[in-house]
Amino acid sequence: MRLNRTVTTFALVTITVLCVVTMAFAGTIRGSSGNGEDSGAPHWLLLGRSQNVALAHNGKTATMRWEIVCINQDVEDSQASPVLTLSGSCDSGSYLIVFQLQSSATDLNVVIDHLVGFNQTNVNNFGVMICDSPNNTIELCTHATASQIPNITTTTTSHSVTFVVPNTFPVYPPGSAQQGRGLTFFVITQQKSQLPIGMPTFGIH
Repeated sequence: MRLNRTVTTFALVTITVLCVVTMAFAGTIRGSSGNGEDSGAPHWLLLGRSQNVALAHNGKTATMRWEIVCINQDVEDSQASPVLTLSGSCDSGSYLIVFQLQSSATDLNVVIDHLVGFNQTNVNNFGVMICDSPNNTIELCTHATASQIPNITTTTTSHSVTFVVPNTFPVYPPGSAQQGRGLTFFVITQQKSQLPIGMPTFGIH
């Protein structure tokens, strides 16, 4: 009986540890395959990747690039009967903002602010984007598996998300030229109207 109790206790401890590890990242790890495939890019890729932007604060630095995806694959201009006055928008007003960073800083806080139509209570609305399919090679994403993402913690408000990356900022191998290289975050917003698009701000500290 003592052995059974020991095994049971060990199993409970193991389950508890696994739960802690799983819950450490208060957000979602999303695969780029969920946003569309290369062949359907005109329907989901609203605004292609930007040039690298330099971020700096209190001695910490990072480079960032970003893009905008229509999460419902409804780029207005790709619709069968597009509304010309809504050209350049997502028909549903649902926007997926993807941003990718590289840094050598430690304990880096990544802040995306001034979000419009952001539901902070839904953890599916923010997290990390990984490259999970050979059918999507043209979206920014992290070339890693879910288990290779650090235990990021998050703080949210009705208009912002702060991702806290512990220890030394991770380095990942490059993907395709379009997938880029680095740790890739995403935030989903649902705007009341398609235009104008509420553009967020990015920062580190």
